[in-house]
Amino acid sequence: MLRLEIIAATVMVAAIAAFLITKRHARRLQRRQRIRIDRFKLKRRHADIELEVFGSRDVVHAVQAYAKEHHVGTDVAMRQARTYLQEIVPKFNLLAYYRFGAPIAKAIMYFLYQPVVERTLLRNFNDRAPKDSIVVYVINHRSNADYVLVAHMLFEFISLSYAVGEWARVWPLNHLFKWFGAYFIRRRYREPLYHAVLSTFVRTITKHGVTQGIFIEGGLTRDGAFLKPKLGMLDYIVTAKGDPEFSAPLFLIPTAINYDRVLEDRNLTEELLGREDRSTRVQKLNTSLQFLFKNFWRSVFRRFKRYGYAIVSFGSPISVDDYVRAHPSILAADFEVRKPALRALAEKVMAEISSALPATPVTLAARAFRQSDRALTDAEMAAAIDRQRSEWRDRVWLPAEKNGEEIWAAAREILLLRRLIEESAGEGAGAPLRWQWNADEILLRDYYANSLLTFGEVRQRGWPERGVAVLSA
Repeated sequence: MLRLEIIAATVMVAAIAAFLITKRHARRLQRRQRIRIDRFKLKRRHADIELEVFGSRDVVHAVQAYAKEHHVGTDVAMRQARTYLQEIVPKFNLLAYYRFGAPIAKAIMYFLYQPVVERTLLRNFNDRAPKDSIVVYVINHRSNADYVLVAHMLFEFISLSYAVGEWARVWPLNHLFKWFGAYFIRRRYREPLYHAVLSTFVRTITKHGVTQGIFIEGGLTRDGAFLKPKLGMLDYIVTAKGDPEFSAPLFLIPTAINYDRVLEDRNLTEELLGREDRSTRVQKLNTSLQFLFKNFWRSVFRRFKRYGYAIVSFGSPISVDDYVRAHPSILAADFEVRKPALRALAEKVMAEISSALPATPVTLAARAFRQSDRALTDAEMAAAIDRQRSEWRDRVWLPAEKNGEEIWAAAREILLLRRLIEESAGEGAGAPLRWQWNADEILLRDYYANSLLTFGEVRQRGWPERGVAVLSA
């Protein structure tokens, strides 16, 4: 018995020592790296968050309405509200983010892609913006890899709190994302009490300076083009300015992402087809296993080839304070009253993202193939890509390849690896080699070509419903 007590005491002392050492190491890491940590991310601030959320008039009224609607006591309704808040609130861990999360994010991105970020605008903004400025990165959504890509690209500036959808609420992803500062949202959950808690939480962390990242489209594009912007999260952030004590400048930074290959592209485009035309779950699992098996052996024999570029760029920052002064109705109590100004702000953000969206070799090649009704030689492809680049002189160009010939060579390597293009039937001896897009992969051709449509073009075209496989624009 005495032996067990000694062992228990030893374990307890070791645990306390480990906690103190870890805490001290975290502080040293923060000072050495000059990391800016938003205090409301830290666990010791959770009581403050809970106090503000449950002291909100909106949450109090929602609790009372929930109790009345469900014929339960106020204490039961309050427990449900606390359950929602516990589900939402992150458990940010400094060491997990910078010693575990950041290196893994970097390893994943450099294993799969050649990541590139245009940091000039961001550095200029950081130099000019008031010191107490609060920033929200508003991002287009192309892949679930977006979370890893943007976090990796920004971690030297700030630790970012993401609004993460319910897809990540599974073990162990739920714990990992919370350690990295993410908070969870149920995008299609209509419970008024839940939305009262979520909206108050978002307004609270916004007012207290937590740097956030939100995906304004609210989901992944299925046809490659921009989705219609969702207003919910933007509304929660902007209406934080309705608090007269919230005087710090608030900025939205439009953030644009594009890839030479989106990992989920086949699954996403198949969702545009009728259910009978989609791959079965067994087929999808088989495809995924083949993908992992092939890449494992390629990496073993050092034959693995990355999937091209993953690029992040930024549009011009938008001052929420200036926008509120110009459109005071955006702070109206009634959502329907503030909705027009809110939608106009969302479209302004999308236009900035559209202007900043980086082109990649594969997207340019896909667009060139779609615009041609015949197979193309290498020279014709290079010329077509050069023409497209000349149309977008104002758009930043980040890849290393600088002319049509180099860009086409980079795209061709990726497209051949994926069997998306094939040699065309020859035109006789000595004729130059011609290329055409694989007829079985037209969905992917249009998916990547559509990524270069501007937001204005997509809005004019309209947004197709799922089950309608009309991708060409």
